[in-house]
Amino acid sequence: MKKGVNAWIYPSKFTVDEILDASANIGFDGVELNLDEKSLNFSKKERKAITEKAASLGLELPSLCTGLFWKFNLADPDAKVREKGVEIIEKGCEFASDIGSKVLLVVPAVAVPEVSYQETWRLSKDSILKAVSAAEEYDVTLGIENVWNRFLYSPLEFRKFIKEINHPNVKAYFDVGNNHLLGFPQQWIRHLSDLIACIHVKDFLRSNLQFRQLLEGDVPWPEVMKALREIKYDGFVNVEVSPYPGHPLKAAMDSKAALDLIFQMG
Repeated sequence: MKKGVNAWIYPSKFTVDEILDASANIGFDGVELNLDEKSLNFSKKERKAITEKAASLGLELPSLCTGLFWKFNLADPDAKVREKGVEIIEKGCEFASDIGSKVLLVVPAVAVPEVSYQETWRLSKDSILKAVSAAEEYDVTLGIENVWNRFLYSPLEFRKFIKEINHPNVKAYFDVGNNHLLGFPQQWIRHLSDLIACIHVKDFLRSNLQFRQLLEGDVPWPEVMKALREIKYDGFVNVEVSPYPGHPLKAAMDSKAALDLIFQMG
């Protein structure tokens, strides 16, 4: 397993170069960049510069993340919104291919009261199926993430949803912290097993219903690491937390130290 970091751990004013420099200096193996509507349209030249910068620092760019699927819901009742979500997947796959990333994180749906659960399932699945040709073309895996979206809230459902899509380029992006309120992450890991393409980590404190920095919550990290080793997961474990207000690098520094300890568990 490799130690990665999501770029949201740094202040929003940080440039890509600053993110990469800081991550390399702190000792991460790779960086997960985040796409917004502006960066999604970076030129080929800009993307090449990112790739070259990362390579010069010895960093991998294993995956790409975006918050755009909350805005452009793949199960929205409006077909135009769903089409925009599919377009984001397609553009994201191209971007991932250009910088050498193998996984694009996808939020499968954001459930809303006016759309039934069954219809949310159908619309989400149909949207993802429309995008799999781009994933295949660019050799990118769509990592379906478990998030707080009122959808796919059990490991049985999560696995069934991906198996129904039935495409080698669609797998699971498992977020340990997101899962901890709802269940037991080690159980989900064992059930999803071969479908897991990438891992997000942050901590969560159930008593406060609050996301926390690594090792400041009550996620059972020894059990999580034991489960990951049992399924022979050998990909990236990417820290996804917010920066501290008092110093731009301290959250990343603390996360790397915590990740070093967590990797010794299990």
